[in-house]
Amino acid sequence: MRFIAFIILCLSSAITFGQIPSANFSMSDDQFCQGACITVTNNSTGNPINFEWTFQGGTPAVYNGANPGPICFNDPGVFAITLTVSNTFGSNQTAQTVSVGETPSVTATLSDTLDGAYVEINDTTIGMYQEAYLFASGTPPGGSMVWYPSGNMSDSLLPGANDSLIVTPFYDTYYVAAYSTPEGCTSYDTVLVSVWFQDTLTTDSVAVGINIALPNSFSPNGDNVNDFFRVLTNVDADQNFNNGFYEGGAIVEVDFRIYDRYGQMIFRTTDPHEGWDGTYKGKNVNTATYYYMLEYRLIDGVSKLIEGDVTLFR
Repeated sequence: MRFIAFIILCLSSAITFGQIPSANFSMSDDQFCQGACITVTNNSTGNPINFEWTFQGGTPAVYNGANPGPICFNDPGVFAITLTVSNTFGSNQTAQTVSVGETPSVTATLSDTLDGAYVEINDTTIGMYQEAYLFASGTPPGGSMVWYPSGNMSDSLLPGANDSLIVTPFYDTYYVAAYSTPEGCTSYDTVLVSVWFQDTLTTDSVAVGINIALPNSFSPNGDNVNDFFRVLTNVDADQNFNNGFYEGGAIVEVDFRIYDRYGQMIFRTTDPHEGWDGTYKGKNVNTATYYYMLEYRLIDGVSKLIEGDVTLFR
């Protein structure tokens, strides 16, 4: 009986180890853009001894071994990856496909009007509040376009018809056009719109640059008129804010300090939009004349120090 049991055990082991292997593998990705590389992982079972890979459209095209390295695809299309495994009892084969998307191309341009027709121009300079016309086209057809001012995704702009946009930047801005295919492949192009600072509140259209000024008095009495002592610019000298900008809008950096008659600093801010409300440590200060210092850097690179006096009325 023991001999018979031994024979049965041996036969069972032979059946277990003497089987045709089963080919199987997984891929790091099955949809990607041309020029990309993927990896494949051999998951075959049944004790295979030999592994033969073929990579249609890939580099390398063939590989012998359990786990090949990266496989790169430089051309778009749908390609098959095939794995054949074998041992002394036979062989087995399996295949999977990958979809390689075409790398798109995109051309971003600026346009201007000439005799009523749009014409392509190079990077341009416009005045404050003037418009620039952006246009971009991409191939292959069927993709989508998004513009990113200065490359910021949070400020993305979706174009209207014909992939065109009208923009009114306040300062020099790079506009990045991103064209994406349905497969997720994206290309980029960039145009620059420079802004020529001018006083648009005058009627003579003379370029005068950005002017910085501070009033010589203010009255923080809660009537919502001249309640704050703050930096003013000709960007919005009318103070109605209808053009979308407000005091300090042209200033990049500022150090604004106010002192009393004894030389004690009673107010300081580095926020170009913040003004003094006539208080110190939460209490109203007296009607008097105060000394201020303003150091600033404008968005066009100009830096300056201004000193003067301001009278507070109540």
